[in-house]
Parts: sequence; C-alpha cells; structure tokens
Amino acid sequence: MRAIVFLLFVVLIFLIARFVLNRVIEIREKQRQQELQKNKAQQAKENNHPEEMVRCAQCGVHLPQAEAYFDGKDTFCSEGHMQQYHAEHAKK
Repeated sequence: MRAIVFLLFVVLIFLIARFVLNRVIEIREKQRQQELQKNKAQQAKENNHPEEMVRCAQCGVHLPQAEAYFDGKDTFCSEGHMQQYHAEHAKK
C-alpha cells in the first residue's frame, strides 16, 4: 500500500514539474516573440525615416541628399547642372 501511495506521489510531482516547466517555456517564447516584433518595428521605423531634402543650386529642384551631387559649397541634381552652374558663375 505504501508503495502505491509513493508511486502516486512521484507521478503527481512529475506532472506538476512538467506543467510548471511548460508554462515557463511558453512565457519565455512569448517574451522572445514580443522582443522580435519590437526589433522589427524599430528597424522598420529606422529604415523609413525621412531623408533630408536639398535644393539644386541650378534649377531649384528638391531631391534627397543621398542622390544629390555636392561640390563642397552647393548641391545639384546632376553633374550636368553642376558643370553648367560653375560655367555660368565663372563668367561673372
């Protein structure tokens, strides 16, 4: 009789331990998924930040700074406008 009670007690402890470990694993998995979602949202936010716009000194068109040509003083929308601008201002 004692052996059966002991076995039932051991099985009960095993089931409780298994339940607790499964809950811990579920909670950690949820936290990890939330962190991944947070990181993805943050990366998306960083990738979608607006670029600074600059104005072409020759024609006045606005374009993203990453696409502009810079001569050290002014910005231009193309190399042709940069050359044209310098040719016109060299005459003056």
